[in-house]
Amino acid sequence: MKKHLLICASILLSVSCASVDEDSDGLPERYSQLGLEPLEQVFDFEFQRFRDADRQSIIVRTRGREAYLLVFNKPGFYRNDSVDIVERNLRPGLTRVCVTRMDAGICRRLEVIYKFEDKKQENEAVRFLRAND
Repeated sequence: MKKHLLICASILLSVSCASVDEDSDGLPERYSQLGLEPLEQVFDFEFQRFRDADRQSIIVRTRGREAYLLVFNKPGFYRNDSVDIVERNLRPGLTRVCVTRMDAGICRRLEVIYKFEDKKQENEAVRFLRAND
């Protein structure tokens, strides 16, 4: 009986390690091709509205009119109905963002945050990301 438990435990451990490795494969190259500098965190974040970028990222605007590209650890929906960001401080690797499309919702871990300088840079990034998604 102990041998069976040991075998089951080792199988589960190898499967769980494989799934962790899958999540840490890194982001698609298209994000680094944008030429934007990643932020370590955003303090006192007040979400106002969002815009879809591609299946793995969204653009959010704050009350202060700053625009950020939030890139998630995995792809989700292409067209989102709503976004729920509970935390006021965004930190890659720790913050979770929930998005919904129709009646389905998923939560994803925030991997990278980029800040746009202006609306023109934002629009160019959206065109590039959608073309390369």
